[in-house]
Amino acid sequence: MRPLDAEELQALTLFASGKTAEEMALALGVSKSMALHYLRVAARKLGARNRVHAVAIAMRMDLIKPAVGGD
Repeated sequence: MRPLDAEELQALTLFASGKTAEEMALALGVSKSMALHYLRVAARKLGARNRVHAVAIAMRMDLIKPAVGGD
C-alpha cells in the first residue's frame, strides 16, 4: 500500500464525520472536485471498493479516528 498524503487523510476524516463534498472542499481550501479527488485517490491506495469502505479500512488501520461530538 502506498502511504496516504495529509490531504487524503484529512478528506477521509472529514468524510467519516459526515461532511458534504462542499464542506470538505471549504475545510481543505480546495474545489469540490479536488476534495472528491482526494477521496478517490485514498480509496484506490487503500484498495477500497468505495469511499465508505475506504473510511472503514482507514479506521481499522488507525489512520483516522472516529469523530467525537459532531464537529
